[in-house]
Amino acid sequence: MLPLYVKVSDKRIIVFGGGDVAERKIRQILDTDKDGGKVNLEVYSLDFTPHIEELCEKGEIQCFRYDLWNQNLDVLVKDTFLILICTSDVTLNEHLFTEAAKSDVLINYKDKGNTFMSSVVNKGGFIISVSTEGKGPAMARYMKGKIASLIGEKEEKMLYIQTHLRDYLKEKIKDEGQRKEILNYVLSDSDCWAALDEPVEVAKRRIIRIVEDRYA
Repeated sequence: MLPLYVKVSDKRIIVFGGGDVAERKIRQILDTDKDGGKVNLEVYSLDFTPHIEELCEKGEIQCFRYDLWNQNLDVLVKDTFLILICTSDVTLNEHLFTEAAKSDVLINYKDKGNTFMSSVVNKGGFIISVSTEGKGPAMARYMKGKIASLIGEKEEKMLYIQTHLRDYLKEKIKDEGQRKEILNYVLSDSDCWAALDEPVEVAKRRIIRIVEDRYA
């Protein structure tokens, strides 16, 4: 199993089902793919949760009331990047999976599909995914909570400062190896972490001074 982060903006995604599970997966897609493009997300079901209907009214997704038993799925899934199968009817889900699997497309369906949606920590500029390959969703959510608790204000500040420090060092130091050494030093130095008790811009200036004093 190869974990990847994929930008899905402008890619066609189909969701079969309009209930709570579909809503959760739709929320995850919309919340974690914010690179400026628009997600082409189509939801097919006879019924939709109020939140899914609200997203449709806002134009963030498209909803289609379909009896999925009586559709030509070959035509429907053409040019689709990803299919999420999550209706409340197990028999229908199996039918949809069998038909969708005939196409060269990514499919998310329990532990049978070729794509798994992990639990995602999206906090403080970090995106961290946790997956059990569909074997234990509850455990994945549990680990998500534990990991999220490790990311606090200092970690968020440090990420911001590391981003700016990388650009600063690129202007000052040509040797990539030395730049990496400095960035790692900042992460291991107690004085640099103590500086994060200050407002972020003050902390950034203090950390740059620490770096300059050490590597001048």
